[in-house]
Amino acid sequence: MLKFQRLIFDADNTLFDFNRAEAAALINSLQHFDLPTPAGLLEFYRRTNVKLWQQLDNRSITIDQLKQQRTAQLFEFIGQAAAPESFSSYYLDQLAVQQQLLPQVETTLLELAKHCEMAIITNGLARVQKPRLSSSSIAQHFGALVISEELGVAKPDAAIFAHTCELMGWEEPGEVLMVGDNYRCDIQGAANYGMRTCWYNLHQQPQPLNDHDFEIHHFAELLQHL
Repeated sequence: MLKFQRLIFDADNTLFDFNRAEAAALINSLQHFDLPTPAGLLEFYRRTNVKLWQQLDNRSITIDQLKQQRTAQLFEFIGQAAAPESFSSYYLDQLAVQQQLLPQVETTLLELAKHCEMAIITNGLARVQKPRLSSSSIAQHFGALVISEELGVAKPDAAIFAHTCELMGWEEPGEVLMVGDNYRCDIQGAANYGMRTCWYNLHQQPQPLNDHDFEIHHFAELLQHL
């Protein structure tokens, strides 16, 4: 029998290749609005987006402010603009149709699904996460998709982990393994709620903290710990 038969996954950069999706959605959106794609565009946008999501995680900005600010900063970088709301809306729709999974995710989940109950918790946007998962090749493996925007509570708050366990009918947090790439939101949040944790250190970043039970660098390594 597997050590863990109840698993929760983060979505972006754990299951889905968000970097590829982001790049495709951004380029498609700029081309749709006849806007330029200058050198350094992706690097700038990613730096901007990461900082804004960190501010959102820290509750110093709202999701609407995040969308407004990243569009404004993007337009400033490229030196041209379109209607901000139209551009932001089109970009989110482009993100929602991106189906890129990280390597080994599909085959690993197929194996895990034979033995495990699984759910997803994401701090992403419902407009992106719902259609993307529902049309993906892995949708059938998950009993719940919990989105912070809909619940009004985001990782690392214990309430979002508790809500997911309730949806899945899981009464013992210690029997649940949380798998994610974001150390603060996924690992520390789940550990503080009493779950076991597996840090998907996708980019092999140094981490002085030891709140995680396991660490993997490739998704299929998860099978070794289960």
